[in-house]
Order: sequence, then C-alpha cells, then structure tokens
Amino acid sequence: MATRTPPHTASADTSRTLAYFIVRRPRGLVAAALQYAHVHTEVTLNYAGRDDSSWMDDIQLENLEMVLEQNEQDARLLESGDHISGPAADEYRHRLRTRARFTGRVVTAGRSVDRLLEQTDPNIHHGEAMTCVWRRETAACRKARLEAGIPTEDGPNEAECWSSCSNLVYTDRNIVVQRRLQQQWEKVAADQLSPRPLRDRAAALAERSRAIIAAHHAGSAPTTSTTKER
Repeated sequence: MATRTPPHTASADTSRTLAYFIVRRPRGLVAAALQYAHVHTEVTLNYAGRDDSSWMDDIQLENLEMVLEQNEQDARLLESGDHISGPAADEYRHRLRTRARFTGRVVTAGRSVDRLLEQTDPNIHHGEAMTCVWRRETAACRKARLEAGIPTEDGPNEAECWSSCSNLVYTDRNIVVQRRLQQQWEKVAADQLSPRPLRDRAAALAERSRAIIAAHHAGSAPTTSTTKER
C-alpha cells in the first residue's frame, strides 16, 4: 500500500482525517464544506493551505489508497463469480482485468501520487445502487449539465445520474441495495394514507428496481428509461 507518514501534530492528524472522509464518503466534499461553514467547496479544498502545504497531498494520497483497495476488492469479487450486468458490463470486466498492478512503494510527493493514479485508476465509481464505468463521451449526467448550461467536471455526478446512461453497471452488491429499495418503494406505494402522486411515483420506482433486478439475474442489460437514479 502507498503510504506517507505525516508529521505527528494535531493539525496533520485533522488534515488527514478530513481528507479521508472527503474521498471515501458520498458527497464528502460537500459535507465537509457544510461542517466547516464554507460557502464554496473550493474553500474546503484550500483548507489549511497556508499552514499545511501537504493538504492537497493528503487528498491525493487518500484517493490513491481508495482506488487501490477498490481495485483489489473488485477484482477478487469478479474472480470469485460476482455477476455484472448493465450496458457497461464488458467494459467493467475489461478495465479490471487489464488494470496495472501495484506492487507497493513509498510515496513522497503529490506528483508521484498523480503518476500512480494514472497507471492504476480504472475510473470505476461505486454508488450504493449502481456503479459508473466513467466515459465522458457517453455520460448522461455530463450531457444533462451541458444542455442546462452548467459547468461540467471530468467525472460522474451522482445527483445527475440517469438510469438510461450507457456507463452504468450493476454488481451483486448493487442488486442487494436495489432489492431493499424495491421493498421500500412497494411499502410506500401500498400505503393508502399517502397522497396518490407519491404512491404513483413509488410504484414506478419499485418497478424500475424490479426490472433492474430481473435483468441482472437474466444476464442482460436493464431496459433503459429517462428517470434519474437516486
């Protein structure tokens, strides 16, 4: 595993801990900005910048460690029979099987982390209910932002994830979550005390999860729709 030993100070420990949660938690950067009452997430990325020049190195290193751990877990599950479905299933398998292996080294600078990420990052992004095999040319979230005149980043935007996107795949882990979501939506749809529009939307979401699960077990890609993935 890539490691860099930070100075033994409270500031360094706080910086590394914050970097961990920004990288590894859903919407971690936004959550950190809210926690520290920053108006813009850019302020959080510049957090302690004047006093601790290693802040961005901490972010980069945590990102590298997360990618390496995810690669190993994904490859191990794939080799043990993890089923993958969805339009980008073949690309998911290809990226994992052809990924550069990391043999271990000590990282001393941010530039070294950047080079290692370029070599080892398959650009696979796991959500709870879906997985994105990122390709900017076919990303539905990027297209939606461009059409709305919103600045785009070179990476997935979970808040704008569409179930029709050709970058999506579903792992067995995702299907466990989809099954739980299906049950939750079915309960809402069956609640006669809920407003009719809410029940109708819940029924549609339950049906979508049901279709994803069925397609996963059948070994085919889910029927696409124009709904956002939540």
